[in-house]
Amino acid sequence: MTMTYVLMQNLRRNRLRSALTMIAFALPMAVFVAAISLVVALIDVNKASEKELRLGVHHKTTLINTIPDRLRRSIEALDPNNERLRAVCGMRWFGGKVPGEQQPIQSLAADPDTFPIVYSDAELTPAEQEAWMRDRKAAVVGAAVAEQYGERFDGWRPGGRVRLKSSVPPYLELEFNIIKVMTSKTQTNVFYFRRDYLTESLKEAGVDSPACNIFWVKCKDQASLLALQREIDAMTANSPDETKSEDENTFRAGFTQALGNLPGLMQAMAFVVVFIVALVAGNTMMMSFRERTRELAVFKAIGMPSGRIFRIVLAESVLMAFMGALVGVLPMTLLLAVAPVRRLGFLPINALTVSPVAVAVSLGIALVVGLAAGVWPAYQALRLRTVEALRRVA
Repeated sequence: MTMTYVLMQNLRRNRLRSALTMIAFALPMAVFVAAISLVVALIDVNKASEKELRLGVHHKTTLINTIPDRLRRSIEALDPNNERLRAVCGMRWFGGKVPGEQQPIQSLAADPDTFPIVYSDAELTPAEQEAWMRDRKAAVVGAAVAEQYGERFDGWRPGGRVRLKSSVPPYLELEFNIIKVMTSKTQTNVFYFRRDYLTESLKEAGVDSPACNIFWVKCKDQASLLALQREIDAMTANSPDETKSEDENTFRAGFTQALGNLPGLMQAMAFVVVFIVALVAGNTMMMSFRERTRELAVFKAIGMPSGRIFRIVLAESVLMAFMGALVGVLPMTLLLAVAPVRRLGFLPINALTVSPVAVAVSLGIALVVGLAAGVWPAYQALRLRTVEALRRVA
């Protein structure tokens, strides 16, 4: 009688309970995989953004308040020999909407001369840079935005023409020529176009305001970024245009945390899931042990070593946990591999796919939970006295 045979028989003993236990494992572990995959995706984007060494400079009070265009020259003057910064790019919020749609796109007007340098992760080719500088209506769009609107509207592709209506006064409706669809993980949900085009359009609408909402400063190294962050804020201190400078990850976190600390919530959810799974496993194994006390006593009576009984009970717990985890993890992995969750809105992620790290961690947790849940019943089986057990259940 092999251990595999005994384990399979035990699983078939109460098939309904075994199935429900596996489902109780599967659902929380599927949630765990999705939650950890989201956290891993956000961490990957943050790491990629950190490498870009961009410093965001905006009004200290609120991002809505504009800061004068001349601040760009003042920032550049802090490093006249270009030893610490590569370029400064001013941006103004446009918040364009596709006509007939309600959801605004993260659309910003950028300084045309420095945009390709500051946003090198847009990966403009020399030909695309030439088109950007030549065409004042040129625009580059993130892959998630192009995919979302390209399914229903024409023009959302390189060489296409689209129209957006601003969500802020004076509610301009402008036409753009898309020269690039960005595939970089840091630029998936954005739409950039030339700021001189917006400034000229505002003048035609009677608004003469070349101000910016934010300046992005591309630095040469981390030390330069930290130094310039202090110097820029010190330069504008106690002025009407006092600034607040933040690295890109900190700046982005201010938006993603508008709905709470999302990574923290996902991690907390993951820990709750693990706790629930541990309770389910522990309860199931204790019930199984109580039902099988007589059987285990008979095994001992016919000469089966206590160590082998210990291993059988422990292996049953681990097998139940691992199979339950597989039932939850594999369908979730296949589902997101075939149809990844897209259009995550404010998140800087094109699509949510299952992270191999999340799968490995979830299966590892299942093994640990199985061991933890089975140790006490296995220990009780190890110490089981044959005569007393047979007398108690007779």
